[in-house]
Amino acid sequence: MDGDLGERAFAAALERMGRGDVAGLDALLEAHPELVRARASGATRPYDGYFHRATLLHHVSGNPAVTPLPRAAPALARCLLARGAEIDAATVGGPSQPDDVGWTTLGLVATSGAARAAGLQAELIDLLLERGADVDARGGIALVGALYYGELAAAEQLAARGARVDLVAAAGLGDVARIEALVALDGSLREGAHALVHYSLAPWPQDAGDADVLAVALCVAARCGRVAALRRLVELGADVDAHPPFDHGATALHWCVIGDQPEALATLLELGADREVCDRTYGTTPRRWAEVLGRPRLTPLLG
Repeated sequence: MDGDLGERAFAAALERMGRGDVAGLDALLEAHPELVRARASGATRPYDGYFHRATLLHHVSGNPAVTPLPRAAPALARCLLARGAEIDAATVGGPSQPDDVGWTTLGLVATSGAARAAGLQAELIDLLLERGADVDARGGIALVGALYYGELAAAEQLAARGARVDLVAAAGLGDVARIEALVALDGSLREGAHALVHYSLAPWPQDAGDADVLAVALCVAARCGRVAALRRLVELGADVDAHPPFDHGATALHWCVIGDQPEALATLLELGADREVCDRTYGTTPRRWAEVLGRPRLTPLLG
């Protein structure tokens, strides 16, 4: 759908979706059937980054909040899918995030705080999977992204629905049995331990080794507050003060601060983590991160 008519029709569809007007959206799709596979043409916010070239179906996630997420989001999704929306279509990296991995609607829903807050996240995930969404699309970005953004209920739901789980995902899920199945007693990784996409601000280096994957797993377990997973990863050789090739070269203590996880932080300190360790981008300690991010529960633990 090209030109001014296409842009106006797309905008009209979004306006009806924002109002939760399922009948109005369906009538518009009846008049313009090609609209169901059309993509947003702009490159200004929010279409400049991870949401570049989004379809209408992507918008049911509320991630980002182009319009307020209506209670009718699941009904809107059903309408779009019934009209032929491509369920696993992916966004592409826009000018502000050219290297973005690309997100399916399932991935956007699984990482959507707005969908969770509206009480719609679980319903939308179930709907998309029931309609054939690939739970492992784009290298498992739905599960990896949910853990990265702290959407733990969504991550657990995806795992329960058959999502592939590697070592980093197992750490975020707190699945100690799977961790033990993927890491040998000497700390080497078994087949399947490094299977999913590494979603991070930093590109994953080609020469990364087993110790780097263990370190990322430790950071994700810390972010998600998985105390038993932290203990087992350290027992299996994860360096408690490692700076993995991950966001800001931050350590597991820094990731406890991101997730606001006091029990995980106390556990890492018990295991010997250094309170004075600094990240590689800002050169600051976990305590400074806690101060900047507003984590009053954590600052007393960090001295």
